[in-house]
Amino acid sequence: MADDNDALADIERQISKLESTATNLEMMSTLAARAGQKDNSLQLADSAVDVRVQQFKLYRAKDKLQENSNEWKALTASLEVVNHFIDESLADLGQIKNVLDSVSQLLAIATKLLTVVGA
Repeated sequence: MADDNDALADIERQISKLESTATNLEMMSTLAARAGQKDNSLQLADSAVDVRVQQFKLYRAKDKLQENSNEWKALTASLEVVNHFIDESLADLGQIKNVLDSVSQLLAIATKLLTVVGA
């Protein structure tokens, strides 16, 4: 039973990382807007909303998620990639395309995971 509680706590931590990722995407959107990158700003803002929607869906399905599944591992790895590119783009806004590409991948993986668990 303790293992189940630990697994659920780990899942909840990863899901909360999605929330902070969405917040970071909103910040990147603001920075892009200030830099005159209107299209990137809009894409980042839309991505932030999409990440929040997936985060909400995953939270609601948290009891069905298995932290040892390939889909969950892919989601957590993809989340790390997104956050890595966000960090890089803070230093160089020219890296925003990498952020957008990695967020698209993250959203696709989250959608697949939700489909697998039936949520």
